[in-house]
Amino acid sequence: MRLSLSRLAAYARSIGLLQREDPSAVLERMTRRVQAGDLDLADVFVELSPDGSQVTGSIRLVRRGLDEAILMPWRSREGYGTRDSIGHLLMEARARARELGMRTLSTRVHDARMTPDYRSALLDAGFELATRRIEYKTPLAQMPTEGPSDLVWKTIAETGEGLVLSLLRDASIGTPDGVDTSAGADAIENLLDGRYGDVDPRTVQVGYLNEEAVAILFCLATPQDGWSTVAFMGIVPSVRKRGLGVQVHQHGISTLRALGGTIYHDGTSESNEAMLRLFTREGCVEFARMGEWRTAP
Repeated sequence: MRLSLSRLAAYARSIGLLQREDPSAVLERMTRRVQAGDLDLADVFVELSPDGSQVTGSIRLVRRGLDEAILMPWRSREGYGTRDSIGHLLMEARARARELGMRTLSTRVHDARMTPDYRSALLDAGFELATRRIEYKTPLAQMPTEGPSDLVWKTIAETGEGLVLSLLRDASIGTPDGVDTSAGADAIENLLDGRYGDVDPRTVQVGYLNEEAVAILFCLATPQDGWSTVAFMGIVPSVRKRGLGVQVHQHGISTLRALGGTIYHDGTSESNEAMLRLFTREGCVEFARMGEWRTAP
């Protein structure tokens, strides 16, 4: 069922136990987010204990941009969560995504959390395993500093949306981590999880080689907790295999530091051999493997 305000405290207790946090602190944080409009209770789906007094499991839908949504992985107390109960919440989440007009719905599940019941529930709810991913998490202080580069960088404020969208399309050709740009400008906002006009212009940058635009970077950071990632980096096919990947990535890391990031969290498809080599070369530390499941609401 969808979370209600009357059950917010029970939900906070459940999350507090799972994250080993003080439930009252979790409740206070969630209440502020609800009041600020950052958390819509209609996007949270919960399983209750038989007597209805406790939240024993939950799934949360997170909207990205205008037409994409992701599901946070199923989380539950030990001993709870059957194929039917998880599947019921997944179907409710799909209905909510459809209600919101979402075009795609995806979820990433760490191998350590994938139980037979969870896998069966995903299949029952119409999800398909789209790709396998390797995730990395590394302190930015341990990452290499930016070295000499052949590229000159300009922000989206300097280049305009049209060039960014064109590069995003061309740089997605032939890569497992490519972006579907058929939605036009919405593809940019989906990567940013918001409007580019509301973020630091350095978040989106275009790299020029001999005055030709050949590379694209999307850099996200939240200084409040230090989290940061390169949401997308790409090079057009005509200049690949020239060693530019390292230069693009190092400029992305430099930008994340400037935006207030302290922890670098990133990942790629297991089939993206070029990015896997790059992560290894740059000293990124693997911390999880997972499957990415997708469906159309």
